[in-house]
Amino acid sequence: MNLLSLLLVATFYVSKTTQAFSTAGPGVTRKSRCQTSGTDADTNTKQSSTTQLQAGLFGNLFGKKEEEAYDPSVPKRIMDIKCDSIKSGGLRFALGLFFIGQQGTPVKGSWKANQASDGVLDMYYVDNSAMFSVHLTDKLIFVDRYGQPSLQYQLQESLILHRFLDELQTLAFEGDDIEQENRLVVLSDVENGIEDARTKLPARQEQ
Repeated sequence: MNLLSLLLVATFYVSKTTQAFSTAGPGVTRKSRCQTSGTDADTNTKQSSTTQLQAGLFGNLFGKKEEEAYDPSVPKRIMDIKCDSIKSGGLRFALGLFFIGQQGTPVKGSWKANQASDGVLDMYYVDNSAMFSVHLTDKLIFVDRYGQPSLQYQLQESLILHRFLDELQTLAFEGDDIEQENRLVVLSDVENGIEDARTKLPARQEQ
């Protein structure tokens, strides 16, 4: 059988197969659609994988890396302050009162303060986009943020945290008659501890 004959036979079978599917009942049509959808899904998956692989290869080639997916449940460290000593009970009480006093900044109901557990103070913003937690350990004070902060949240968080640092400075240094061992917090870096933490925040803009 020569090549022309083979082509004619192949065309005949393709024509018959197409005709059979076009005259089949609804059950066959539904099945064929499912089969087609599965095939399309497989094809799309393969194409997607190929595209991702190409993106990775070409991205690395040109010095670009794909950004990792952001997980709002994973905290973002805002600042930390090393300390020589912390009287956790007294400091937690003092800062708890401070944050309660900040709930109306800039307007009533902007923030909600909550003592999550021993050594953890939470502040929730009214738009529910994010919140921050202040953690008190034996030798460290650190602030973590959770969520996907709105622009308004970030502006107000910065304002609150600048005031928080002011409060820490007051507790750590003011009152000449207070002995060092009796202070609620003693910073490791007396000269720059507060200011180094402040550099992690946007420039201060009081309202």
